[in-house]
Amino acid sequence: MGAGGVLDDFPHSPWLAELLASYDAPPYRDLPVDLVFNGDTFDLLKTSLDDAYPRHVTEGVALAKLRRVLDAHPAFVTGLRAFLTAPDVAPRRAHFVIGNHDAELAFPAVQRALSGAIDAPGVWFPGFSVDIGDVHIEHGSQDDPMFQVDEHQPLTEWNGDTLLDLPWGAVAILDVMLPMQQQLYALDRVKPRPRVMELIPEVKDLLGSAFWRYYTREYLVDLFNRSDPTRKASWSMLKEVLYRFTTFDPDTSVSAHYQRLVRDQERYRVVVIGHHHSPSWWSWADRKVLQAGCLRDEYVMDRQGTITGLLPKVYVEVFLAKGRAVRSELVEIDGPPPLPTHMPRSILELRDRVAPLLAVGEAP
Repeated sequence: MGAGGVLDDFPHSPWLAELLASYDAPPYRDLPVDLVFNGDTFDLLKTSLDDAYPRHVTEGVALAKLRRVLDAHPAFVTGLRAFLTAPDVAPRRAHFVIGNHDAELAFPAVQRALSGAIDAPGVWFPGFSVDIGDVHIEHGSQDDPMFQVDEHQPLTEWNGDTLLDLPWGAVAILDVMLPMQQQLYALDRVKPRPRVMELIPEVKDLLGSAFWRYYTREYLVDLFNRSDPTRKASWSMLKEVLYRFTTFDPDTSVSAHYQRLVRDQERYRVVVIGHHHSPSWWSWADRKVLQAGCLRDEYVMDRQGTITGLLPKVYVEVFLAKGRAVRSELVEIDGPPPLPTHMPRSILELRDRVAPLLAVGEAP
């Protein structure tokens, strides 16, 4: 959920409220339900303040972003409150796991503000993961070199302020991508993504030159001068940047980390992740990894760049008995129809938006 308008990837909170209400009806009515929002519930990373995207995220900045999103999605707040307070049902809880787009949830004040807005019992903030019985749930960005953070120290001190310790990938998005979001937001919502580069090579030129200037000038200057806490470097960062420049693959690769997690231990029978927006399923004997899709609007385009429809929305259900997972599955459903103003008919229509951005940029 974003701050409303065409830049909001999920303008369907009334539909989500209806989905939540269905879990207060039979056959779930008499079953305790733990509802896990597994990271990126709120798109605070792409929420602006005063038409800018602040890189130094203080508690005040984080609260202001959250207010913008909640103001744009009142149906989510009322729907979640209704789910948690439904009469004559078994206990309900809601867990907000931190993802790379809503890292601001690490601020205790943001947690209090969100809990206060929902105004219902059973709201929990477990951090970067939550265990329910023998089920382990986390967003998945902690295995992505672009977005890894120190789970034990998600905040940092600088010049007397407490700041969100943003990973280098998030900083690059704030500095390079989001200033172009108004013109290019549609590119992030279509699949398959490599086809975008094939159909509009100008996008490749634009992003290549923009990121080259960024990393070889501004980023390095601040890094060597140690003048900004958001500038950091590591071997994994350098490898990932090199990979992106040489392959121009906009998608993160699915690591074997979570498959090893279920294979090499006996604590968890089911591991649930998200982050990649690509539903998948792996198993190892009686243990498995379920990778959810996402609920935001994502579109399919054909070989000519024409947008042909919406991808289904995919989430995970796990049933437990006495703390043991007895059934787990991916749930695929169709969401509401897309808003007609949110996407062009063809991705090729964005070519005219790329040209002026290329014109004002310097040669790589």
